[in-house]
Amino acid sequence: MRTDKLLCALLREDASRASRPVVILEILDAEFFHLRATRCVAIDPYGLLPDQELVKRWRDEFLNHRLWQNFGAAARQIHETMFRSGRIDPETEYKTYVVPLDAPAADFPWREIGRRRSKVARRGEQVDAIYSPQLALARVATYGDDEGEEVGEYRSDGGWISVGAGRPYVPPHLSLEEATERLRRHMPNGRFHPSVRPQDRFLPGEKMEGEELRKRSAQESGSTTGQGRKRKRRVGVCTDVGRVIFVSPSLPKATAAPTDSLHRVRFDLTPPSPWGLHPVVVKAQEQDVAPLRNLGLNYLRVQSVLEAERPGGGGPEFRIHSSQALSLHHTFAARWAAHSEERADEADAFRRAMGFAIDHEARRNNGCCPSLILNRFFAAEGGLFPDETSAEPGSTTGPGRRYSAKVPSYLKEGAWRRASERGE
Repeated sequence: MRTDKLLCALLREDASRASRPVVILEILDAEFFHLRATRCVAIDPYGLLPDQELVKRWRDEFLNHRLWQNFGAAARQIHETMFRSGRIDPETEYKTYVVPLDAPAADFPWREIGRRRSKVARRGEQVDAIYSPQLALARVATYGDDEGEEVGEYRSDGGWISVGAGRPYVPPHLSLEEATERLRRHMPNGRFHPSVRPQDRFLPGEKMEGEELRKRSAQESGSTTGQGRKRKRRVGVCTDVGRVIFVSPSLPKATAAPTDSLHRVRFDLTPPSPWGLHPVVVKAQEQDVAPLRNLGLNYLRVQSVLEAERPGGGGPEFRIHSSQALSLHHTFAARWAAHSEERADEADAFRRAMGFAIDHEARRNNGCCPSLILNRFFAAEGGLFPDETSAEPGSTTGPGRRYSAKVPSYLKEGAWRRASERGE
């Protein structure tokens, strides 16, 4: 389905046995089968829960919460806090109210929703991952509630479906050709194949034998990925004050633990949007903050290069753990390819931040020519990508030779400098 906004709700029955939302979430980054950045927009809007004092605490905690990294993490943390249980299948239990935009609700093919299924093993049980490829290009609007404009009035122009059944969610900015190509990539031979972590294939304490045990042992030793492939070594990252780095979108695994008596995380390591995508300057190294469980004391206070280069440099700073630092050199080209074509307002700020990172790196290298920095970042001398439109790693033109990438014209021409001179 194609929607500009994806809202969904956890429903409970009210006194009249009508289903009403007790939690409403907005998934800000829904792309095909991936449901990433998520925020909470409402807790118990109809007053269904008995302890309203607790509800006020939960609202303070979650409505002012930073973005969760993904939809599943948001749903599970909220569920565990409110209902004292983390056992929830978010893709099935959270519903979204879908209103078709290209056809009346009566003519919409509701029976096609969730017709396609792929089985996946989680915690020793077979789970059906349901989705609706036939409706991938259907334009819809989604809501976290079905209340009409008048109190007690309910909408009749749509219907409730599970969040998982609505997949794949095709970004609306993609052209028909791009959307079709991406759908083929996500569903080879017309089917979606969910990825499952090895530990989710078994129940806690279940004995593993044979091939699965061998794969698991190889993974835990760190020597291979468990499929016989050598594990990539993590690139070392210099995090000295003044260096420019990127921030990993993945949080350290140990950050899910410590909370105080009101279940509030002591501090958050999720990069704030949109600064988390930008190259950032290390402003300080901190070792005087309370560590999260199983993490060391090496924290960094960072700031987007875009904000650091502004007169006065008054933009927001945020804290990350040193394990979240990514190399500017090794990450620049991939980050540009992934985010330089986002929505216009976000993409403009992102591109300017990437440009300022080039200038910052050139100054740090004693006035090195920015074009040399760009050539190095985009691996222009024997790089990974054939050209700006084809990005297949390892493509070759002959024995032992790889194509070189073209530096994007925006960066090559220094367009961000002209915008800065105009005061934009």
